[in-house]
Amino acid sequence: MLEVLRITGLILFSSVKFLFAPSTVYLSGYNYWQTLLITMIGGAIGILVFFYTGSAIFAFWKDRFSREGTPKRTFNRKNRFIIRIKAAWGIFGVAILTPVLLSIPIGSLLAARYFRNDRRTIPVLLGAMMFWSLLLTTLTSLLGPLFE
Repeated sequence: MLEVLRITGLILFSSVKFLFAPSTVYLSGYNYWQTLLITMIGGAIGILVFFYTGSAIFAFWKDRFSREGTPKRTFNRKNRFIIRIKAAWGIFGVAILTPVLLSIPIGSLLAARYFRNDRRTIPVLLGAMMFWSLLLTTLTSLLGPLFE
């Protein structure tokens, strides 16, 4: 029972703090394949939960509070960064940056905000997460014995 709770906690950790998840799982005593499986499951759960929750919230917000003729927003550094990624790379840029730079919750919410009607969004997000999981788990397994 304790092992199930431990794995559940690691999966939840992977769904929120993906960059640090492979090293945490591996250094918790799991082998390469177990680490890869736990991080991929956690990342997929995080992407799906945050994407669909964000889509529902944005749709509700638009239906409920949309006003025409509102003044334009001023741009700050963060908004410019997000718009630059969206314009230059589209969903692929958001997907590649989501697991490691933006974090799964923020990246999934951005994808839900700007790309929720694109059929490619979920597969691209999941593919990028799998790529990063494989890369980070491999690096952790290669470097992990140095820290044990």
